[in-house]
Amino acid sequence: MISNTLFITYTIMCFLSLQAITLIIIIGKHRDVGKTRLLKASAFFIVISIILGLFYYITYYRELVLGEFAANIFLRALDSVIFYAMGYSWVKLIDAIIVSPNPKMALWRKYTNKVFAILMICSAMIYIFLLDEYYSTDQFWAEVIVIVAEIVLGLTVIVFIAAYIWLGYRDLLDKASRHYILTVSILVNFNNLWNNTVVVSVFIHQVDIGVKCTLLYGVTSILLLIINFLTIFYMYKKDFSPLFFEKDHKSQPALTEEDLINLVAEQHRLTQRERDVFFLAYQGLTNPDIADRLFISKHTVKRHMHNIFEKLDVSTRVELMHLVQSQSDHPRI
Repeated sequence: MISNTLFITYTIMCFLSLQAITLIIIIGKHRDVGKTRLLKASAFFIVISIILGLFYYITYYRELVLGEFAANIFLRALDSVIFYAMGYSWVKLIDAIIVSPNPKMALWRKYTNKVFAILMICSAMIYIFLLDEYYSTDQFWAEVIVIVAEIVLGLTVIVFIAAYIWLGYRDLLDKASRHYILTVSILVNFNNLWNNTVVVSVFIHQVDIGVKCTLLYGVTSILLLIINFLTIFYMYKKDFSPLFFEKDHKSQPALTEEDLINLVAEQHRLTQRERDVFFLAYQGLTNPDIADRLFISKHTVKRHMHNIFEKLDVSTRVELMHLVQSQSDHPRI
């Protein structure tokens, strides 16, 4: 019963991942100028998640159905880096969604690639040279190294994800992105910690290797299924197509910039003051410039911008501009 359930879960997860990849390919083919940062980050995260799912799907079949527990160097190397690769791809996607101008974020961006490369190299070296084809060792010192490495590497992933969220969360104003980032961050971290905990439990002889397989594959299959479902749901909800598709406006009646602003303001029930702030923000003015133009404080401008982003369900000014431009095919109001 458990075997059938896990197979079904992994199968559904793989289909969801393939659907997400298909959406990204379709979007990318409609853009002649190349993929944006957000599109690349989304594709990277989805590809890594499906590689992890397929790897565990195949490994589960080999071990629990065919009874083949021996893993060659390639399989051990892939097993050792795939979880950290998923953590890395998720950090890059968080950064692409938030696009925080926080200067402290630049420092974390500077070291993210290097740190995660070190994590994956260290993990691969341990699994290749310290463990045999059955993920075991007779050396006590090797067991200690594996246990310490699993703890340190797992905590490092958590620290980086938490740092990106902490530094950029205030710049993320729409609820959909907030909920998506927080929920998937919890799932990704739990998946990594669960993997680390089960591996450590095996080496301190608290969990049998057979139980280890069931625990890893069962929990990971469920988490990956949820993550992929949330990712597709988020893509549909946010509808990033205005960022990637170019519209043909030749046959549409021309609308002035002010007409477009008024149309969006009416559709999303903006107040008159929010409409004024919205119009200046669309023209490219910064918050201090808007405050000077409207004779209000910068704090008031920030509050209005927060309300505008919430009502329009956007997270950046780039999305705001594309939302306005996407209204050009509407009739005049």
